[in-house]
Amino acid sequence: MIRRHWRNFLRLLRTTVFRLAIIYALGYSVIAAMVLGGVFFVSNYYLDKQVDRELIDSRSVLERLLYEDGGKDLHELLGRPDRHLPGARLLLLVDQHAHPLAGTLRAWPRNVPLHQGFYTFSARATDLPYRLHSHDPDDLRVRGLVTRLHGGKGWLLIAQPLAEADAFADVIQLLLIVALGLISLFGVAGGVLMGRGVLHRIDAVRETAADIMAGDLNQRITLNGRPDEFAELGEHLNAMLARIEALIHGMRAVTDNVAHDLRSPLNRLRSQLEVALLEAHTPDEYREVLEEAVRELEGVVRTFNALLSIAQAESGVRREDLADVDLSHLAADLAELYEAPADEAGLSLHAQIASGMQVRGQRELLAQALSNLLDNAIKYSPPDGQINLSVAREDGAVCLRVCDTGPGIPVANREQVLERFARLDTARSTPGNGLGLALVKAVAQVHGARLELHDADPGLCVVLRFARPGR
Repeated sequence: MIRRHWRNFLRLLRTTVFRLAIIYALGYSVIAAMVLGGVFFVSNYYLDKQVDRELIDSRSVLERLLYEDGGKDLHELLGRPDRHLPGARLLLLVDQHAHPLAGTLRAWPRNVPLHQGFYTFSARATDLPYRLHSHDPDDLRVRGLVTRLHGGKGWLLIAQPLAEADAFADVIQLLLIVALGLISLFGVAGGVLMGRGVLHRIDAVRETAADIMAGDLNQRITLNGRPDEFAELGEHLNAMLARIEALIHGMRAVTDNVAHDLRSPLNRLRSQLEVALLEAHTPDEYREVLEEAVRELEGVVRTFNALLSIAQAESGVRREDLADVDLSHLAADLAELYEAPADEAGLSLHAQIASGMQVRGQRELLAQALSNLLDNAIKYSPPDGQINLSVAREDGAVCLRVCDTGPGIPVANREQVLERFARLDTARSTPGNGLGLALVKAVAQVHGARLELHDADPGLCVVLRFARPGR
């Protein structure tokens, strides 16, 4: 059990969906880090600028007190700057040698030079006269402004702790860590869930394929009804499986039919030859037996050729073998070819062929189908009958129509006559193998055409309606 779960987990890690989820999670993490990092640096920049403005305002106040009021309130202000200067909590006045004169800092910071400008330095809480309530670390970051007094008599340091900025930075860092953690967590969790879903659907396909390989051709991939890529793939696979099943059943049917329908002529041929060998005969009698054997073999060959043509049509035509076929020209050639056999049978063949009727297909298969229709029309039409061949465009489709004046086919038997070796009782006395309309049906299917059987009153009318005309 544990080993099976471990194998499934390893399969999950190898799925493309899981890898994509991890990649997207890493990408989102990088984007989130860049965004939050940008917010962090921009916020710190504006906070520093705000502190600098407050320090400049505090310097203006101190300079006014020092030079305009004679400095009488300066010592009080230096001792408690928070009463008058909310933005400047730390002040230090030193002489030219950095000796403290007054202020809230006990000594001049070591890393701050005696030079005018803004500086950021560290100060220990023990160096301050009072402890800050909002922040109480051992070291405080402090932003200071150094100003030289007029006359060079000393230096004034105006400073403000950056506790709020540091607290904001800590919040941003915490948000960054939490965001990256959540994105990674949801990315991995999403990858696991999506990977399990994909594996579940792939396992369904794999199990169906295993059943089919075991011989159950009726199995199909279960579709969940969601219009996604798996459903589309399943539909195509099911269509392919249905096609394979039909071909295999057709092959089995052909094998059975060949074994059944060719056994009789082959047995007759063997009997004739055996009888001819039992007794001595004249040369003319031997010739008669051989001619009868040749006729039987010709029938067998025609049957095999018809079966091969049907198999070729049902196996499909490669896309590169398709071409634009001038059905008008093909029908005219065959009408001219079958005009003589029709005359010999006492029939009149009329052709009404519109010019320029193009279809997309294979010329050889179309010629075989039309030849079978004309051959059937000649065989089953009585003397003085009529055969009508027409090619025209009807409702946007190219229609090939062959009508005769024979006995026709009852509506109840029209599906039956489209099967291999199917022959009605009325056709038993007519030579044939029952494969003509089966070939026409196969050619129609491979060309995407619709095969229709109608009453010609009297006779039969066969229509091939091509829904995919040529260019």
